[in-house]
This record gives sequence, structure tokens and C-alpha cells, in this order.
Amino acid sequence: MKEQAARQQGAALQKGAATEDRQEKKTAQAAASAKYREDGVPQQELERFARFLLPKIQAFYQSEEGKRLFEGWKKNRR
Repeated sequence: MKEQAARQQGAALQKGAATEDRQEKKTAQAAASAKYREDGVPQQELERFARFLLPKIQAFYQSEEGKRLFEGWKKNRR
């Protein structure tokens, strides 16, 4: 009987801990999504745009035209 009670108590504690973890995660996600930058752009939207734009920028600078323009920019900068 004591073993069964201990198992049930342990299972209840684990379930409670999992529930708390989910609640903390939801709270953190809500706080993150509610964050706005000083310019009024939601942080989440800015990060989404950066994930969209970064591969395009990388592809440009890996192209022949991008390399040529970058070299020209470096020469003019000196």
C-alpha cells in the first residue's frame, strides 16, 4: 500500500511539474511576443523579416556581381 501511494504521489508531482513548465513557457512566449522595439515594430516581426532577408543577402554576396561590387566598395572606402 505504501509503495502504491508513493508512486501515485510521485506521478502527481511529475504531472504538476510538467504543468508548471508549460505555463512558464506560455508566459515567456506571451511576454516575448508582446515586446515592441522603440520604433513600434514587434520584435517577433523584425526577427521574421531578418530570417527572410538574410539568405538573400548571403546569396548576393556569394554571387560574382556581389563579390565585384563588394571589392569596389572596399577600394572606395580607403
